[in-house]
Amino acid sequence: MLFGPLTGSLLSFAAATLASALSFLIARWLGRDLLQRYVGHTAAFQAIERGIARSGCDFLILTRLVPLFPYNIQNYAYGLTAIPFWPFTLISAVATLPGLVIYSVMASELAREGVTLAFALKLSLAGGLLFALVQMGKRFARARRVATPGEEVRHDPT
Repeated sequence: MLFGPLTGSLLSFAAATLASALSFLIARWLGRDLLQRYVGHTAAFQAIERGIARSGCDFLILTRLVPLFPYNIQNYAYGLTAIPFWPFTLISAVATLPGLVIYSVMASELAREGVTLAFALKLSLAGGLLFALVQMGKRFARARRVATPGEEVRHDPT
């Protein structure tokens, strides 16, 4: 690794945060008004806007922790919604940090020592931790009644 795990993690964190913020702002400045002008009157767009207003931060947390869609697409898509810039940036930064640290530490060790039994065990542990993080994100979404992609939220009548 060129920078080592700590500096590499910090640089990756700064770059990822800056990239997501800039992508969001580009979409917000260039696309939101245009999108509202052409589809803002449709029922589907208004439903999305209401959903983002009601639980946009929860959905952002979910989509960052359960990476079904590439981050770059998410960054631009969220820029087209009404979610505020600072909550988007803060949540995106915090949610990407665990993965960045794991990747930096593991890549540094791989470059330093090559593939060893210890590395394979650590890689398995890191995979398990990331899997657990995704599951926690799903549980959070269910508890907050946020639909994951491909799933409907069911409201209890009680």
